[in-house]
Amino acid sequence: MRNQMTRWLLFLTLFVAIGACRTPGAANASKPDTVQSVALQSADIAGLQRCGESGSLASVLAQEKASNPMAYSLNATEWEQWRQVGAQDAYFAVFGRTAADCASLTQAGTGAPKGGLMAELVVGFKTDSVATRSYNSGSTLFGFGPRDMTFIRLLGGSVTTGSTTGLGADSAVGRASALGTTYYFAFWQKKVFDSYLVAYDVQPFEADIATSTANDKIH
Repeated sequence: MRNQMTRWLLFLTLFVAIGACRTPGAANASKPDTVQSVALQSADIAGLQRCGESGSLASVLAQEKASNPMAYSLNATEWEQWRQVGAQDAYFAVFGRTAADCASLTQAGTGAPKGGLMAELVVGFKTDSVATRSYNSGSTLFGFGPRDMTFIRLLGGSVTTGSTTGLGADSAVGRASALGTTYYFAFWQKKVFDSYLVAYDVQPFEADIATSTANDKIH
């Protein structure tokens, strides 16, 4: 009994000593969110493969400059405009059901994806207020913007805005289908990030899960 008591006292002393050596708050410390860390990853999306067109905005623009100078000129100009109003970084994540779906994004592609495609653009800003102001400005980047929601309405689809989307006050979700193709758009602002997610020929529940996952990544 005495030996058992001694062991417990030694354990307690060691536990207290270890605790005293820890830096206050170290256990709760975490790395700050970045546009890449909050963007969708392969593990977040079942059944879709990451496309080679994914990457930082700088790498995406570099690819475009080499393969599609006209698109590069437009997107580089738009990005410079975003930078002037407070954008600091951006990340593009795209996933396809097949390699052919990924190729549909390029000039060498054969057109619209047939198996399914999902893409997310995340833009990071200096402050929450700048991100909110940019979201409400209606600016476009890489084709993402208010025109997508106009497209949904023209197809007779549904557009939900505001808190009822589950993504916050500054958000919009659109769904439509036409000629056998389904379209899904989700745009929202959370903290210092503006997020834009689009999906083609993806099951509604898959698009909803991806959007929820992307939103929950922003802490």
